[in-house]
Amino acid sequence: MIQALNDHVIVDIIPEEDIKTEAGIILPGTVVNHPQCYGKVISVGPKVDQDVGVGDIIVFAKHGGQTVMLNNKVQKVLKLPEIYGVVKK
Repeated sequence: MIQALNDHVIVDIIPEEDIKTEAGIILPGTVVNHPQCYGKVISVGPKVDQDVGVGDIIVFAKHGGQTVMLNNKVQKVLKLPEIYGVVKK
């Protein structure tokens, strides 16, 4: 596992093909072309405020942050200002 530093957040990217509509329909990646990505927060730095926490699903720019590979998983390292918001149910 990687520990985020300062104002950074580390997320596991949620593939577009895993995105569901409100009705529960899974949209295939060939249909979905969002300008944003979704990710599950796995680590937050000590300077990140209480609005983002481990386990949250967040929305961020598709080409934002830095992509890293750890244990055969693609993850993103984002700065707090690169996060658009937290998905609430």
